[in-house]
Amino acid sequence: MNGTHLQVLIPVSLVVSAFFMPVIFRWRRKWCEPVAISASLLSLVFSWLILLRVMSSPEGAIQYFLGYSWSGARHLPTGEPIGIVMRTDLFGAFVLLQITGLSFLAALYSKRYIPHLIPEEKVGLYYTLLLLFIAGMSGLALTGDFFNFYIFLELSGISSYALVAISTDKESTEAGLKYVVIGTMGSIFLLFGIVLLYASTGTLNMRYASTQIDKIFASDAPVYLTRFRYHVYTALGLLIAGFSIKSAFFPVHAWLADAHPAAPSPVSALLSGIFVKISGLFYLIRFLFTIFGAHKGYYGFFLPPFFVIVTVVTAIGGSVFAIAQTNLKRMLAFSTVSQMGYILAGISLMNKDGLTGSILHIFNHALMKALLFLCAGSIIYKTGIRKISDLRRIGYRMPITMGCFTIGALAMMGIPPLCAFMSKWYLLTASARAGYPILIVVLLLCSLLAAIYYLRVVGIAFFAAPVPGEVDKPKIDESPMSMLIPIVCLTGAVIFMGISVQLPLKVVARAAEVLFK
Repeated sequence: MNGTHLQVLIPVSLVVSAFFMPVIFRWRRKWCEPVAISASLLSLVFSWLILLRVMSSPEGAIQYFLGYSWSGARHLPTGEPIGIVMRTDLFGAFVLLQITGLSFLAALYSKRYIPHLIPEEKVGLYYTLLLLFIAGMSGLALTGDFFNFYIFLELSGISSYALVAISTDKESTEAGLKYVVIGTMGSIFLLFGIVLLYASTGTLNMRYASTQIDKIFASDAPVYLTRFRYHVYTALGLLIAGFSIKSAFFPVHAWLADAHPAAPSPVSALLSGIFVKISGLFYLIRFLFTIFGAHKGYYGFFLPPFFVIVTVVTAIGGSVFAIAQTNLKRMLAFSTVSQMGYILAGISLMNKDGLTGSILHIFNHALMKALLFLCAGSIIYKTGIRKISDLRRIGYRMPITMGCFTIGALAMMGIPPLCAFMSKWYLLTASARAGYPILIVVLLLCSLLAAIYYLRVVGIAFFAAPVPGEVDKPKIDESPMSMLIPIVCLTGAVIFMGISVQLPLKVVARAAEVLFK
């Protein structure tokens, strides 16, 4: 289970790059974009190497220990020495590759988009915040202890607050303020839950906290341990509340509906593609299955029905609100809320098939939603249009962008052979086997609702009749290549991951199996 220095080098290299970005901006303004793109590309290469290392590990995980030299003879109750640990299993390595891959494309996309959106004097600040955000997200996928989990969570959270409000217009400022208030509430719930969990288990190490919880809930556990069960129940409740806010479950979704449309489009792509999933759903899965052992029956029959109710409300509520939107990016934001319900559906089943579907949909949704937000950003960049009704015949002016948007929209509906079809199929079949027909109805209904609001955009873009005096086929005017390349790459990934679904499915199924150990 020996780890690799790359587990530390990814967040460290990104933080160092962010630290020097203001100096680079003042010294050589034109170097900011290449440095940010290079740092994100380097982290992507490191992530790929880590994934290969984890896949070759017999235990399905690697560990890297830091700060153990000072601990001397001090050990945890489980026999492990006290110190900081970076522990990466297959789930974490898979998500890390997703984080760094999307971040690299977002950094490349930002090269032309950001100078168009914000004043030049803020460009250095933007890339500083972007690199810190990527460092925080990467650290969340790598860490193996509660202390660093919270540090990386706040690093990514604070930088994302600033990225949302960086344009300083009224909409961005209001959205950033709401995001700060609600996001801080979620962080407080998580902090209290971690403190109570530490008080119950006596360790900050995630792996050994799980061992202590198994001892607390053992049938032959001594009395002095069983009294901690109520502390564990409370800690779990606080953590679920915090992760629900971070994941934007209905009705605590208001921050997402405002923050994502107001943020710069590459930031919107990262917030929707990775932040709500990593800071929320990734760690909800991690805590439920790896630490608390929710699948072992410690918490009775309470959790599955509770999550089913939240799934139904979130999936349907997000879809209904998406249909009502007139702003393109706001519609995409509410679509993200609905898709969080999809992912939670698999978690609520508490079985391997459902969890496999959830993890696969986390990956698929990241590709699709990043693609759609980047397409929306290109439209705004070239035309300034945000209202759906104003997109009349934009498909003839920007055929590549709207063609890619259409593929992403069809994928969101679950049309085969695009990537989301298989993850939705897994969720439907797992729900049927687990005896939850309500989830089958909700998932199919939400796919139908997604068709309504996505096909509306496609129809207006390609099939709306020209207004009197309008040229039948406008002149093609696409966005710059640095913006088109990430869009085309994501479109190719959406198609490829649907056709070659066995590639990600093999990794995801093994990751789900490791989580259930």
